[in-house]
Amino acid sequence: MRIISGKSKGVRLSALSSKRTRPILDRAKESLFNILGDSILDSVVLDLFAGTGSLGIEALSRGAKRCLFVDNSTNAIPVIKKNLQDAEFLEKSVVLKINVFRLLGILKNKHLNFDILLVAPPYKLLDLDCRDRKRIFSILDECVSRKFINETGVIVLQHHKKQTVSQESFKQLKVIDERRYGATQFTFLRTNSSSNPET
Repeated sequence: MRIISGKSKGVRLSALSSKRTRPILDRAKESLFNILGDSILDSVVLDLFAGTGSLGIEALSRGAKRCLFVDNSTNAIPVIKKNLQDAEFLEKSVVLKINVFRLLGILKNKHLNFDILLVAPPYKLLDLDCRDRKRIFSILDECVSRKFINETGVIVLQHHKKQTVSQESFKQLKVIDERRYGATQFTFLRTNSSSNPET
């Protein structure tokens, strides 16, 4: 696993030993960031269920201004920090060890606005029979209603290709694109008030 492009291109990233974590393939990650394109430049990024921090770090390497990494795993936090140190992005980052479902309460008094949300929960949390599925969708909607994401911001939800994510799952967001790479699918969402429907 490595940084694909940008300032820290080629830097190797440490992985997690947990079998519950599925590192994103380089091909899928490269395609994702090619789609995001220049929207990365000078953006403020939120990396939810950050794991190794690979997605947020790639964003920083490609010109993002700042990134907040959020994960609840005791094993993940030191790996994220090591990867940030190796990529020389510690000064542009904040790493929070917190349950994602408590994040909105933490953010409400911080006056933070994000341009890009990278959301990669463990696949099982998006299974149809998992109660956390609706909670994750609700968090993304609330990021809009509480104005934690800018009106022209974009959310990228990573999930298994067999897990359908439909427009009916959201009230404040609209599904604008879907891309599949092997077993991985990215669903792109924007706010309903966005004047620009393209990624």
